[in-house]
Amino acid sequence: MRDGARVLVVGLGGLGCPSLLALAHAGVVGTLGLCDDDEVDATNLHRQILYGEGDVGTHKVDAAARALTAIAPRIELRPFRTRLLPANAPELVRGWDVVLEGADNFATKFLAADACAAAGVPVVHASSVRWVGTALAVGARGRPCYRCLFEDVPEGDAPNCAEAGVMGPVVGLTAAAQVDLALALLGGSAVAGTLVTVDGKSGTLRRRTVPPRTDCPLCREDPPKAGRPPEGPLDELERRAMETIVRIPTPLRTLTGGADEVKAAGATVGEVIEDLERKHPGIRDRLLDDKGVRRFVNIYVGEEDVRFLEGLKTQLKAGDQISIVPAIAGG
Repeated sequence: MRDGARVLVVGLGGLGCPSLLALAHAGVVGTLGLCDDDEVDATNLHRQILYGEGDVGTHKVDAAARALTAIAPRIELRPFRTRLLPANAPELVRGWDVVLEGADNFATKFLAADACAAAGVPVVHASSVRWVGTALAVGARGRPCYRCLFEDVPEGDAPNCAEAGVMGPVVGLTAAAQVDLALALLGGSAVAGTLVTVDGKSGTLRRRTVPPRTDCPLCREDPPKAGRPPEGPLDELERRAMETIVRIPTPLRTLTGGADEVKAAGATVGEVIEDLERKHPGIRDRLLDDKGVRRFVNIYVGEEDVRFLEGLKTQLKAGDQISIVPAIAGG
C-alpha cells in the first residue's frame, strides 16, 4: 500500500466522521479532502463523532479540520466548503487516489459516481438508514459501478436519514466497512464491485460481488456482453414443489413478521414473489411495478441480479437462494 495517499471524503456526516477518524489513524494517508456545505447540528452529534457541543452551528469542514489536526497533525487537509455539484464535481474529484462518498441524498451519490467514472478515480459509496448500511467499492475502471446497482435517481421521494432515522452504531459499522474497502483499493486488492451489507438487527455483515449491468448507461461495454444462459428446463411439478429461501431486507420485515429469511415456492423468480405475496400480503407491491422489478429494488439469485438473467422469468434450481436489496441513501 502506498504511503501519502490522497483521499477525498464527500459528506462529513455520520459516515464521513468515523471514516475520517479511521483514515487519520491508518498511517498511509498523506492528504485528506473535506467536502461538505453544512453546519454541525446538535441532533446529529450521536453519530457525527468528530464534533462536540462546542462545534454546533459552525461549518462541518472547519470543525472536522480542527479535530483532525489535533489527531493527526502531519496529514495535509484540503477544505472544500461546498456541496458536490455538476459545475464543480469534475474538478473536485480529479487527482485523488480514492473518493469516499457518504452523502445523505441520491443526487450527490449519482453525481459522485458519474464524476469519478469520468475521471478514472476509484470511489467507495456508503449509505445507512435505520438498521441497514451498505458500502460499495468501485474501481478506477468504473465497472461495475453505482448505476449497475441502483440505476438512476428516483423520480419520487426516497427515504433519507432525517426522515427514516439512523442508528449511530450501524452508521459506524458501515463507515468501517467503507474505509476497509477504500484501503483495500489503495493497496491494490481486487475488491472493485464488492458490496458490503450491515444488518444491525441481526448483527450480520455480508459481502457479495455486484455484477456489471450489460445495459448500464455509465459503464456498459459496446457491444453489450450476453448474460448467463438460462438453466435447462426441469419437470414443472418438481419446480413448483421446490421451496426457495428468500432473504428479506430490514425495511420489508414488517411484512414478514420480523423474519429476515422466509421460504416461498415456485419454478421462477416471479412465481416465488407471487407465493411471497400469498404468505405476506403487500410485499409484491414493494418489489414490482407494471414494468417488472421496481427501479430501486435489486433481486439476486445467488450472486446474480435477475436483470442480467431473465428477469421475473428466471428459472430456479435446487439450492438457489434469493436476496432482496433495496436502494438507500443516508449518512
